[in-house]
Amino acid sequence: MVKTYLKTFGRMFKRHATRLISVFLMVLVSVGFTAGIGMSTDKINYSISDYYAAQNVSDIIFMNTERAFSQEQADLLAARYNVDEEGAPSDEEDNVLRGGMLEFQVTKGKATVNGSEVVLAGLPDGMIRLYLFDCASPADLPQNFLTTIETYDAPAEDDGAIAVYAERSTVQLTAFDKGMRFLLQTTIETAQEVNGAPAQIRLDVAQVYRLAGTVLNPLHMAVRDDPSYTDDPASDAEEDMLDLTAVFYIFGENVVDTLADGTIAMEVGGELREFPLTDREVQIPSSELFNQLYITLPERDTYSPFTDDYDAYVDEEIAAVSALLAENAAEGTAEDGAEDAAPVYRALTLRENFSFASFHEYGKKIESIGLVLMVVFLFVTVLVVLSTMTRLLDEERAQIACLLTLGYSPTRIILKYVLFALIGTVIGGAAAVFAGQGLAYIIYSNFTWNFVLPPYSSHIAYAFYLITFAVVLVVTLASTAFAGYRMTHEMPATLLRPKTPKAGKKVFLERIPLIWNRFSFKYKSTMRNILRFMTRFLMTVVSVAFSTALVLAGLAVLDCCLFQNVGGTSMIAVAVIVLVFAALLNFVVIYTLTNINISERERELATLKVLGYFEKEVCGYIYREIYITSGIGIVFGIPFGCLLCLFVFNVMGFGSIPGIGWYVWVLAPVLAVVFTILVTLALRRKIVKIDMNNSLKAME
Repeated sequence: MVKTYLKTFGRMFKRHATRLISVFLMVLVSVGFTAGIGMSTDKINYSISDYYAAQNVSDIIFMNTERAFSQEQADLLAARYNVDEEGAPSDEEDNVLRGGMLEFQVTKGKATVNGSEVVLAGLPDGMIRLYLFDCASPADLPQNFLTTIETYDAPAEDDGAIAVYAERSTVQLTAFDKGMRFLLQTTIETAQEVNGAPAQIRLDVAQVYRLAGTVLNPLHMAVRDDPSYTDDPASDAEEDMLDLTAVFYIFGENVVDTLADGTIAMEVGGELREFPLTDREVQIPSSELFNQLYITLPERDTYSPFTDDYDAYVDEEIAAVSALLAENAAEGTAEDGAEDAAPVYRALTLRENFSFASFHEYGKKIESIGLVLMVVFLFVTVLVVLSTMTRLLDEERAQIACLLTLGYSPTRIILKYVLFALIGTVIGGAAAVFAGQGLAYIIYSNFTWNFVLPPYSSHIAYAFYLITFAVVLVVTLASTAFAGYRMTHEMPATLLRPKTPKAGKKVFLERIPLIWNRFSFKYKSTMRNILRFMTRFLMTVVSVAFSTALVLAGLAVLDCCLFQNVGGTSMIAVAVIVLVFAALLNFVVIYTLTNINISERERELATLKVLGYFEKEVCGYIYREIYITSGIGIVFGIPFGCLLCLFVFNVMGFGSIPGIGWYVWVLAPVLAVVFTILVTLALRRKIVKIDMNNSLKAME
């Protein structure tokens, strides 16, 4: 009995190999796509988190918009944050860093820096950002570790030039020559007392800077469109900032250290006189420009940087730091007896950092696309796989009757078909893992257009895969088991007889003489065949409609990214991937349903051949049904696609239906028609090679 059971199992695999392949392909395409989209989002988040931790990126940057932070204020915060894992003060921790940041706009070689007009030689026009740090070199920076450090050889002769480093050149940031010199010229005017008398001192300062190398700051991962913190005067929107042109770094005690010439004006004998000053030493300590405090939160490893818990933690610490600084400012004002307004602080987090925020935002958009399309992909896949397995069981009526007659229990018979469905689904799901991983890596790598990518995270991210595969697997096995249960509880004698044909009756088109009478005989026959089995007709139309809608959505997203300059260049590859997988699904759906249709009607087609129909006529008998059914599905797919585009555009935050190019509306149905034609060509051989004798004897 076991041997007989295994033989029937083996014959079933051989007889229904194409259906097994169809199940495999459907699961591979749909689960592989949704898994890849979902994995890429998780990989982006994990990669950012890992890079953020490895580079010791600051959680909070406090910026004083009016003056420099004092060392006392830095020490105050150090007492709170320079602690070990148990919360005890630790000299080994360096979670608080004092630094400075200046932004100024250069126009025709001139700029205004801290209220003073300066002439700058060698700098391009545009927004310039300057970072200042009290450490010897880029490698010594304890936070926001600078990487890809390229150092240029210092000149043999010391000309008093201060070494500066530039952010590596990008699409946006300007490139500079090795060892390039920059010159700053300005006039400093100060009022002092000389020998007890008031005097006005004016110094003409000229400071030379040399480009000592380039660095990569993890806060500047973007290779284009990195904004400044300076509002764009040409825009009314508050969030529109001027784009940066160049970013420089100075490491050391002084930002200016030179000898300057000038004059001193003072009253002598009741007369205002000027005296020359030569080789007057001018030093501007960097500490006078340290208007930023960089803070690394001690417990940040507990949170992922883009979660609500992390945001709440950061907000709590911003409030705590603001209170400490306000208290310190109030104490200083009380001691000095001054009535100055409290300093204005601005807290910058990763949410305000363009590189981190935009990279994460892309990840959210991809996830949104995945969530919307996952539902459609799953719906189509489940519908087609369900149709495949239930119609397979209809073809196996005689085999089931024989097994029941031989004494096999309904459970063992059902398990045979459940195992068939399980094998096809599991193989497709296993292949989908690798397809999803490859797809996620392709999407991630595509972001090199916009970012210097962090290392690709090794974290496992299978949430999307497990959800989609579990849904497909459960629905497939449950539907197969239910159909098998219903069939195995019929009498074997009933199952051995051919299934009672559906009662002949007029289809609804026959009730419309104006249309029906215009059909030729062969088209009347075709329409009766299509509409007689309304459930199969609707299943085919819905499947083709939704797969066509997916193609339309993929084309629409691609159109937005390519021709409307919406969503960024990094979204182009995502749009292409959506289009490719939607097209694959469309093709597999049409192929599977058509193949099932041919398999179920081999006896009918063999009869036509025996009656003398030519190959062309036999193929046309099936092709007409395929083209009409698919055509109806394609027509309904356009409005479905329009709704799907609305959902996709809504969750992505860009794009609109009116903005979609006219060619998209034409190309989507044309592609679906092309796929249908390709399917008919691919299956022509199967129709032509039908064995008339075996097909006509099948029910004997």
